[in-house]
Amino acid sequence: MQNHQAEFAGTIQSLVRALVIAEKTGEPLSDVADRLRLPAPAQRILKAAVGAGSLGDPAWAGQLADMQAASSAFLQSLGGRSAFGALLDQGILTRAPLRSPVGAVSEGVVGAVNAEGQARPVSRMTLSGDVLAAQQADAIIVLSREVVENSSAASQAFVSRQLRRAVARALDVGALNTLITSATPTFAATDNHAADLKQLLDTVNSGEGRLAWVASPDVGNSIALLNDPRGTSSPEGLSEFLGLPFAVSPALTAGTLILLDGDRVLADIASLGVDTSRFASLQMNDEPTMDAITPTATAVVSLWQTNAVAVKVSALFGVAAGTDDALAVLTGIEWPPLVSG
Repeated sequence: MQNHQAEFAGTIQSLVRALVIAEKTGEPLSDVADRLRLPAPAQRILKAAVGAGSLGDPAWAGQLADMQAASSAFLQSLGGRSAFGALLDQGILTRAPLRSPVGAVSEGVVGAVNAEGQARPVSRMTLSGDVLAAQQADAIIVLSREVVENSSAASQAFVSRQLRRAVARALDVGALNTLITSATPTFAATDNHAADLKQLLDTVNSGEGRLAWVASPDVGNSIALLNDPRGTSSPEGLSEFLGLPFAVSPALTAGTLILLDGDRVLADIASLGVDTSRFASLQMNDEPTMDAITPTATAVVSLWQTNAVAVKVSALFGVAAGTDDALAVLTGIEWPPLVSG
């Protein structure tokens, strides 16, 4: 039986390598694919991506069957690096199609068995929701051109890891910021971690959904060190706390903990787009100041002069809270690292 996950595992980094070499040499992508003897999925994508569109556009690239499979394999390889990706991949979040009307069930229909002639109780089912809008998360990394063009296993593994780190961070920033902005219940933390956790549980837990935690790294560290018989967690990746999935994401502001009901959070990641540049000038800063609204002059680095290449991987995703109490946010957490049980 063919392993499609393995077949498409290295497709994205193969596309990055081919795009960089084609930009350097001026060769058609189809010629580069043949010369480098790239894996079959990468060859089919590169030979299809001509004229009508660009691999840098995730909406266009997503129409290619091989690109969809390559995107899926790449996203599944993110592992615990992306809290959003991990919760979606494990079926904790409710997958729903982008750009389509969606609804979340807030009251279930109750059925009953009655004797003949007796009235049947009817329960109301309320739907709420709107179109799951598509958003684009862009991950940009800068690498030396030699590393990208190198065909060795070590070089390809290095490029693949940097791409996964960047895409995971971009997805979490976009998805979690969207959820926090839409969250109505937001609480300020106290020095009593048990009372704080109960407040989140009382708000979100209906007894019918699938709950999960998402924490900032500092909160993940504190919870991992709680001397609490009710449960422990890992300070990174995806683990469990209080018997519920527990994810840690650097995209959250310090001191933040989210509890969500995955049955009432709708999400999807559609496809990836890949683009490269050797001639851009970039501000090497996590918080760039040279934006179009309030530009502030600063030093920039020329990729051409430094023999570097910028790789941008774009992901189309969507996420929305189906109901007002689908999640609750706790902020300002400063729990002591050790609490007696």
